[in-house]
Amino acid sequence: MMQEKEFEELLWKARNKDKKAVSEIIEMYRPLLLKYAKSSGKFDEDLYQELVCAVLKSIIKFPMKAEKHNDLHIEY
Repeated sequence: MMQEKEFEELLWKARNKDKKAVSEIIEMYRPLLLKYAKSSGKFDEDLYQELVCAVLKSIIKFPMKAEKHNDLHIEY
């Protein structure tokens, strides 16, 4: 299981457009996304895509202090 600091590092990388970090976060939450991507008991691809988009938006909007983090710097 990922530790809080490891997730924070991953989140910082994802916010800096690191595609691998974004993919790792999506994969981490994939079981939950699949669980909620059902409509009338059947998997709904469109709903799944909407949920993935919501995760992507959340990565950007997640409140974090502007600070240096292992050579990454984000200000907002």
